[in-house]
Amino acid sequence: MIRMTVKLFITTIVFVLIMLGAMYHYVQPGKSPIARKTGGTAPPDEDDKNNSQLSRWWRKFQGDGEPVQLQANKSAAVTTPPVVVPTPPVVVQPTCKRIWQKGRSSWFDSRFDDNIRPVWSRANIELPADARKWWMAIQESKDEDPAPLLTALFDIGAPDVDPWASRNLTECLRCAVVGNSGNLRQSNYGEEIDGYDLIFRMNGAPTQGWEKDVGHRTTHHFMYPESAIDLSDDVSFVLMNFKPLDLKWMKTALTDGSITWTYMTVRSRIQTNKSKILVYNPAFVKYIHDRWTERHAIYPSTGSLVVLFAVHVCDEVDVYGYGADKHGIWDHYWDPSHIGQTIGQTIGVHDSSFEQLLLQKLQLEGIIKIHRGNADH
Repeated sequence: MIRMTVKLFITTIVFVLIMLGAMYHYVQPGKSPIARKTGGTAPPDEDDKNNSQLSRWWRKFQGDGEPVQLQANKSAAVTTPPVVVPTPPVVVQPTCKRIWQKGRSSWFDSRFDDNIRPVWSRANIELPADARKWWMAIQESKDEDPAPLLTALFDIGAPDVDPWASRNLTECLRCAVVGNSGNLRQSNYGEEIDGYDLIFRMNGAPTQGWEKDVGHRTTHHFMYPESAIDLSDDVSFVLMNFKPLDLKWMKTALTDGSITWTYMTVRSRIQTNKSKILVYNPAFVKYIHDRWTERHAIYPSTGSLVVLFAVHVCDEVDVYGYGADKHGIWDHYWDPSHIGQTIGQTIGVHDSSFEQLLLQKLQLEGIIKIHRGNADH
């Protein structure tokens, strides 16, 4: 009886102590509803207090073994991870002038027509009547249908599509038009020029020996029969055809070599990659004559025709080797005599003075950038 009384007494004492501990735990910050409402938090070591020695002793006394470790004031709720929405890849548009877009210049917009393409392809093989008549007249050619002559070039391997019929808006097509002016001498433009996507040269312009000033790369070389030179396989021959005979010559220069004379002696054969030959559109020449050079002289020069070709196919155009040198002389950079014509003269069938003003206007309107070489020294 005494043992039972003692055990009951001890049990009562332990029970009271446990209740007092529970009440103390209840009113601690972060444990009670009041603390939770007021944003209180429990001290970092509160969990250790909850598993008190008294609780351990009581469990052991009752024969229950070690108590389960309880995590006080920690939610057992499973948190749902945030939904991650895939972010679409950011397409970085290149910084690009896109000179052909409207709104840059009202003067330019009033003249520019993207529907008249500079490449003569199967899609625009039939010339408008007025363009055909004008083209036949500029070198007093006999009237004949040029379509079969162009088709004959396509048949021997020349591409019959315009490579720039549609624009690639994910890239920026940067073009360098390299003229033949003596202002390229000692210009050190070579490395800069070689960095462009497309590099246009014309007529007999050499690069070997002049790489430091004019570069060594060429992608498109613009020539007519009387100025033609051999080209490597990676260069496109762009035929500047000012008469139907030029088309005939192009075919024979790649086949039987039967044409050796136009209005002067021409090369009977030419080395070039047939699959890269492009033909300058006569209707585009008339468009340049009407809209851009405003019918000055008989027809535009090759230099102006190449610049405006580039303006219609490229996103950015830089012009090198145009105009006079620092002495006001128009000559070729490879000409050691440095004998040329003074600025302001009309050269043959072209009005060089007006065309010079046209290029300056294109630069002023932000369409092209002219690099003047030694003319600025």
